[in-house]
Amino acid sequence: MNVSAEEFFQRRLQGIVAGYSFGWLLAANLVGLWLATVLIVPEWGNAFGELTYGRWMPLHMDWQLYGWCSLPLVGLLAAFYLRTGDAVEAHVGFLAWSLALILGGVLSLQGVVSGKLFLNWSGLGRVAFPTAQVVLWLIVAAASWRRWKSVRRWDRVQLLQIVLLVVLIASPIGLFIAAGRDVYPPIDPESGGATGHSLLASSLGIIGIFGFLPLLLRAPRKNPSSRIGSIYAESFLASILVWALIDHGNASDRSWAQILGLGVLVIWVPLLVRYFRSFLWPAGLTRWVSAFLAWWGALTLTGFLTFLPHFLDILKFTNGMVAHAHLAMAGMVGALNFLVLGSLSGCEKGDPWADGSSFWLWQIGVGVYVLAMWVQGAREGVDPMILVGADSATRVLYAIRWGGGLFMIVANLRWIILLAQQRRTSKAPIAVGEREWCDG
Repeated sequence: MNVSAEEFFQRRLQGIVAGYSFGWLLAANLVGLWLATVLIVPEWGNAFGELTYGRWMPLHMDWQLYGWCSLPLVGLLAAFYLRTGDAVEAHVGFLAWSLALILGGVLSLQGVVSGKLFLNWSGLGRVAFPTAQVVLWLIVAAASWRRWKSVRRWDRVQLLQIVLLVVLIASPIGLFIAAGRDVYPPIDPESGGATGHSLLASSLGIIGIFGFLPLLLRAPRKNPSSRIGSIYAESFLASILVWALIDHGNASDRSWAQILGLGVLVIWVPLLVRYFRSFLWPAGLTRWVSAFLAWWGALTLTGFLTFLPHFLDILKFTNGMVAHAHLAMAGMVGALNFLVLGSLSGCEKGDPWADGSSFWLWQIGVGVYVLAMWVQGAREGVDPMILVGADSATRVLYAIRWGGGLFMIVANLRWIILLAQQRRTSKAPIAVGEREWCDG
């Protein structure tokens, strides 16, 4: 099959993005497995001297967030700007990003961190990562400028690219400022913690991104005349109105206004399912669409229940919060990332994202991990003393959690192997008009 140079580039870019993404996922997962091991056999932690649990944990979280959770979306951004002949520049951008992550990991192991959750950039790392973001920004801006110089009449896509470039330059500036000591402390004495309005606000921001995602991934609608897009937008505006009306600032989770405000998110579970099901997805990605919607629904429902007074009193400051975080990052975001990766240049038989075995290894691993930590969190909430000294049930649950992590690493390794095989065979991409679409 003859393919255009542009299609070949998109396939190549897909491989570049997947390679860096899977690499950082494996690195972060291996650190996570080591942390899970130390919780089962604490004395093994002495093998690395000063490199204790507290040194490895920030590295694990930042590599997951800024590595695996971010790079597929960075790849989507690159696909929006870069064209044929820009593959070298794409490599340079992802390499700069990766070098900053390596430096951040080294600094974490030396104890050079800010103490802020997911904003641990400190010292040289506080400069290095925003610099990597600027490098990537300059690459996409320069590539766009080379193309724009020969354009006589600009269209809406080019205008959108300019606007987005202006918005994106705020990211490295904002990250540098937020990581500083003077913005807010790691523990804010003026805050009582997450409230209904704050959780609703952050969740609505994510829902807004979800609304644009099928359009960014160029998924065609099943029924162009359907009103689901309008319903989505109207529901989003109504949810923002609810957020604006409930109390802001410090508010108790025993306030009915806060509970009902956060309860708006429950309505979004079936609405998001209906919205994503209104699009046609490449056949090999339908299982990832289903996984994304399932993990999203579980995350939303359990998150709302956890906010309720009795449940929160039991699960706060326990491994129940660890379960919730992994349900979000490993479950929902993991599935979403595969949807993005597979949509960058089609989905063929033999692609990592089309492999059913590794898909189920990952889902089982995440499910085992989350369930074990929920049970452990409930036990800790009822009796916090089980964490003091030896407790056989705790060690068993930690061992089950370790097994779930191992399942995820095996799936991760399989994706890397499949990607390497794919690159060796150099399969040509499938043109959009020739893809096998599925109702999902």
